[in-house]
Amino acid sequence: MDKLVKVTCPQCSHVMEQRSSKVRKNTTCICPKCGHFFLPEEG
Repeated sequence: MDKLVKVTCPQCSHVMEQRSSKVRKNTTCICPKCGHFFLPEEG
């Protein structure tokens, strides 16, 4: 079962929750607040 982990947007510092499997695979995240594309390791 996937746990939710907190990821912070490097552009606007918005904190969102992502599934741990997405973070492990280093899938590109899109900030729901500012629309910035980033990798979880950048946040």
